[in-house]
Amino acid sequence: MIEAFVSLYLFLVGAVFGSFATLVGERVVDGESMVRPSSRCNHCQTPLRPWHLVPVVSWILLGGRCSVCHTRIPMRYPAQELLLGTAVVLSFWHHSNVLLSVASCLLWFVLVIAVSTDLTHLMVPNWLTYPSCLALYALCAVGEGDFVRPLLGMVVGFVMIFLVHLSSGGRMGLGDAKLYLSIGAVLGVARCVESFILACLFGAVVGILLRWTGHLERRQFIPFVPFIAMGVACANFLLSDLPDWYLHHVLHV
Repeated sequence: MIEAFVSLYLFLVGAVFGSFATLVGERVVDGESMVRPSSRCNHCQTPLRPWHLVPVVSWILLGGRCSVCHTRIPMRYPAQELLLGTAVVLSFWHHSNVLLSVASCLLWFVLVIAVSTDLTHLMVPNWLTYPSCLALYALCAVGEGDFVRPLLGMVVGFVMIFLVHLSSGGRMGLGDAKLYLSIGAVLGVARCVESFILACLFGAVVGILLRWTGHLERRQFIPFVPFIAMGVACANFLLSDLPDWYLHHVLHV
């Protein structure tokens, strides 16, 4: 029973931060203040009431539309709140070390902001990637008592995406490579590589479906960070033992 209440509390905290992360991702990129003006409908500019700002619940009760102009509210808003809320719960129970749990939560906060900026502006800003990778390296290095493992993860993560950036003629942006500095620090080398492979698989499947249904034109760019988040989720929570299994049972290392 106590675990259920703790999980619920963590989910609510994560969902609130998910809403805040979405706000940061939209306003800071556009050069707007995060304080003023207050939250409002992007279409009719009507200020939102407190009961309009309850994560996930408000979107459901409003039927996914503004209460005044009835413009559709993007589903990514509650989706990102659900994502961070769930990630905070999983991070808390997945790690026995408090610092590593905090690092995992911070990584997901960064990922939700990056998803928001990538979906709206097709970019991952430097003001997000540089400070976060330094903070996550410090948390993981101290939390694990190992200053080498997170550093190797950062190097491998960045170089891996940088090489794809070069080989693709810049179709994959350097923002993704800088984002993988943070991912590599938390996941380490093996799971970092695994997350990128999974992200590519998810992206390929979705891209093929969008092309097949006529929603994606030839050579049209699609945001890749959402697929990175999916890959990180699988590598960190669902398939975290896969790299070790592969090394021991397949490569016999």
